[in-house]
Amino acid sequence: MLRSLSIRQLAIVEELDLELAPGLNVLTGETGAGKSIVIRALAVLCGAKATTDLIRTDAEEASLEGLFEEVPGSLLEAHGLPPSPEVVVRRVLYRSGRSRTWVNGVAVSSAQLLELGQELLRIYGQHEQTSLLRNETHLEILDAFGGLKPLRDEMARAYAAWQEAATQAARAQAALSARGERLELLRFQVGELRQARVMPGEESQLKAEREKLRHVEKLQRLCGESEAALDSGEQPVLQATARIAHALEEASRMDPAAEEFATLALQANTLLRELAFELRRYLDRLESDPERLVQVEERLALISRLKRKYNCEADALPDILERLEADISNLERSELEIERFTAEATDKAEQARHLATELSQARKKAARQLEAKIVKELHGLGMQKASFEVRFVRQGEFLEHTAPEVAAASLAGLGPEGADEVEFYFSANPGEAPRPLARIASGGELSRLMLALKVLAGTPSNAALWIFDEVDAGIGGTTATVVGKRLHDLARQQQVLCITHLPQIAVFADHHVAIEKSVRGGRTFTSARNVTGENRIRELARMMGTTVAESERYVRQLLARVKAP
Repeated sequence: MLRSLSIRQLAIVEELDLELAPGLNVLTGETGAGKSIVIRALAVLCGAKATTDLIRTDAEEASLEGLFEEVPGSLLEAHGLPPSPEVVVRRVLYRSGRSRTWVNGVAVSSAQLLELGQELLRIYGQHEQTSLLRNETHLEILDAFGGLKPLRDEMARAYAAWQEAATQAARAQAALSARGERLELLRFQVGELRQARVMPGEESQLKAEREKLRHVEKLQRLCGESEAALDSGEQPVLQATARIAHALEEASRMDPAAEEFATLALQANTLLRELAFELRRYLDRLESDPERLVQVEERLALISRLKRKYNCEADALPDILERLEADISNLERSELEIERFTAEATDKAEQARHLATELSQARKKAARQLEAKIVKELHGLGMQKASFEVRFVRQGEFLEHTAPEVAAASLAGLGPEGADEVEFYFSANPGEAPRPLARIASGGELSRLMLALKVLAGTPSNAALWIFDEVDAGIGGTTATVVGKRLHDLARQQQVLCITHLPQIAVFADHHVAIEKSVRGGRTFTSARNVTGENRIRELARMMGTTVAESERYVRQLLARVKAP
């Protein structure tokens, strides 16, 4: 469970320390006080994406730290961390956009944090409520409830293998159909590229050689003048450096400090002699060759034409030749190979169909169990006449085909998730036909149904903390009381944190925290205050919105009912 949360320099929060307890924890406060910032902080602490606009104005960084207790040692070990009953997660956000995270003092990656965070807490907000109304999420909920993720993953792998095999078979068949005309073109192109024999790096080498051949006379003049200056003329450089070396050598015999100068002069003379020697060799090889220049120009023109034709760089031409040769090889495959591809696709399709059948049967069983448990959950939420159905909108089309028919990759009715499409239907009153969730008009009905779905769909999770953000949207009065009691019951087996505006829910809290906002010096500040006793009564009365005396009297009645056996 989450024992404490520390927030520094996040949004309007300069410094906030929050203590939580086992059971039902409730956050209340005026709109805009910063309750949602606490939820955002928890999400970011456990791996959610963070942006620089979360950092408080004028601060260079924001920091978050949470202490989780009673954490199974195996959880940390599964993420490559030393086991410990306590987990301290610390995350720092920098103005540069970077962030760093430590778990029990050990630096972890963003991916590690996200995986671990999913085990530490689960957030249910209005965004999740909206997504639960969409049909595409219903199959995921059903599979999560039924523990079918391993089978669904296996189905996805089988589907991918079938698609790959079917695509390969289709390509082979298409290649055979266009074999003659395509082969003729490919053989011409291969012959052209083989004859050209363009090698990697050849174009750049030829361009360098062309530049040299174009400037032979200038090269001869420049290098010849340099060689002459070194070893001939009125004042040869080599003779001058030799005299310098000799003079400094004599000086070094009189002063050892001059020995370094003599050594450098001797080295310089040696290097210049090597330079003169290499220049003479270079000049001996440097000859004008107009014929070779023509050959180089023609070769570069050929390479340029091939580059334009095949729309590539010169160094890619060998790879294109290799690819075209492979295309010829593919086209020359025999019909027996095509039959082999088709047989393999059929086999993979049969495997996918078998898994789809198994998955569909498991979903039907899970659907009946989910229906019964949702109805039971709704009864506990005060909806005694409610009904809930999991309807298979599309199911089994794929399963009706024979093995040869399923070899085609374009066959409709099967996807990586299997052959089923489901939709949840709901009715709150007897005699009223169940309708899709998206058509439920009552906010109270929808909130209670969403709570039931979240509780049941989330059951497979080992998250240390469940967070309900604005679960009271669209409800009030008796309905709010029922939801509050259900949250309180749920908190007997799972630590729960709930943000609410309704005193009918907040009154069930085991631990009540009021989030308050104040303005000082033109800046907004958020603080947290544990409320108990009379302070709690006043906070609940504030939430009522009526006169103080009436509100406090009603709050005391609510608290008395909650405490009553």
